[in-house]
Amino acid sequence: MKIKLDYKKIIFSIVTGLLAVLAFPKSNLFFLAWISFVPLVFAISEANLIKSFLYGFTSGFIFNAVGIYWLVDTLKFHTGSCIQALITACALCIYLALYWGIWSLCLVLSKNIIQKVVKNELSVNILIILFGACMWVLLEYIRTHFLIYFPWILIGYSQFKFSKVIQIAEFTGVYGVSFLVIFCNLCFYFWILKPKSNKYFYMVLTLIAVVILFGVVRIHRFKFFDGKEYSFTAVQPNIDQDEKWNAACRNKIISKLKKYASEIAENKTDLVLWPEAVMPGLIPNYEEIYSDAKNIAGTAGGLNIIGSLHDEGDCYYNSVLAFEDSNGYKAVHNKNHLIIFGEFIPFRNFLSRFFGILNKMGDFSRGKDTNIFDNGQIYAGSTICSENFIPDISRKFVLSGAKVLTNHTNDAWFFDTAAPHQHFMMNVFRAVENRKDVIVSANSGISGIIEASGIIINETPSSKSALLKGTFHQNDYKTFYTKHGDVFVYLCMGFLFIVVGWACIVTVKTNFFIKEVNNA
Repeated sequence: MKIKLDYKKIIFSIVTGLLAVLAFPKSNLFFLAWISFVPLVFAISEANLIKSFLYGFTSGFIFNAVGIYWLVDTLKFHTGSCIQALITACALCIYLALYWGIWSLCLVLSKNIIQKVVKNELSVNILIILFGACMWVLLEYIRTHFLIYFPWILIGYSQFKFSKVIQIAEFTGVYGVSFLVIFCNLCFYFWILKPKSNKYFYMVLTLIAVVILFGVVRIHRFKFFDGKEYSFTAVQPNIDQDEKWNAACRNKIISKLKKYASEIAENKTDLVLWPEAVMPGLIPNYEEIYSDAKNIAGTAGGLNIIGSLHDEGDCYYNSVLAFEDSNGYKAVHNKNHLIIFGEFIPFRNFLSRFFGILNKMGDFSRGKDTNIFDNGQIYAGSTICSENFIPDISRKFVLSGAKVLTNHTNDAWFFDTAAPHQHFMMNVFRAVENRKDVIVSANSGISGIIEASGIIINETPSSKSALLKGTFHQNDYKTFYTKHGDVFVYLCMGFLFIVVGWACIVTVKTNFFIKEVNNA
């Protein structure tokens, strides 16, 4: 079967991908997200199911290829092969683009079905808008929790600096913001389609006004908390990736970390955060490294949360460990969410036949705990790198008793690209979802402090050494999202189920009636 695509609609699809990605760091033109899908919807509006899928797929591929361009250099650094890096990056972009294609196909399918069973034009369009927004939410949720667990640059994350709008995440998570963006895009489409009818524009205006008003109230409520103020230092050592696991550079790295500890000791803080895997060896297996970690914590003073590889018998974990003095670690959290091809290799026996580099890479074990680090005053829930991708992990820390959240990451392998900025923005939503201050310690940046209101108070530049000092507050508050999780996603799923079920029932009844009339 030969499929002929309209080149103008292909251009529309490409424009959508480019506009959407410009809403993210480093461009940060977040307002573009609210109109970016309009060209794609015009492209698929009169297309059949196959063409609509292909137009959506094109948008998705462009969006992800430009958005995660940094992945090629990162993979090339690890594999030493430009071809393998390109193949892997391209495969990931194709996979992520499938979600855009499925959304476009479903939107056209819903339009065809709803128009057959609903006669009122306004009702039809509103149902299509709601269906499209709910379907997008469902697909983002599936992408977050299925197969490779890679919810990078979800459309809602683009609004991380639009503080007044993202306050709804306290109830809906990031998915509620994604819903809002897609909902408004579809309203703008119908407004442009029927320029004499302003009802869709007024619908957007009213919705955004209500959300912003809600946001203003909630920001004021959570910007400052009463109670004791605590001090922190987030260490950003900027250890080069070429040196990090080079045994010849071990003493150089330890010397650098001890120097930071001495600087911190001159003006001690209550909490000291060190990046993911900052210690160049296993703890407690490497006794010398373990001794250095104890020495560093004892010198710096306060509650130290240090990233290190950690062994428990035959199991090896990517972990953070809590030290309060030089007597050894008192608690450990083992990473729950592992990066595919970075920390674990799926189908190793099969894939290593084609990608020899996989034979040189090891697997970590997956942790299951949400242990809280506390010293009787500070109660910290500490996520490691990609654990901040998964909202459920942070909320489980809060349910376990965390009063402040920390994130420890090694973003040096991203180099000086948009990736550290894209990673950091996810912490803004974890702050709002749980109404907890979030402190980030990144090896090469971006480190920072985010208030429970979601406002970034301070952040470091990328690819530089730094000691970030500041203050934070703790609280016992538990949000709707913390207590109940992704109820909003389930409501979207319920709406989709009802619409599809109702449409099927009406269609069957209509066909049955027509058949009876013809038989009569």
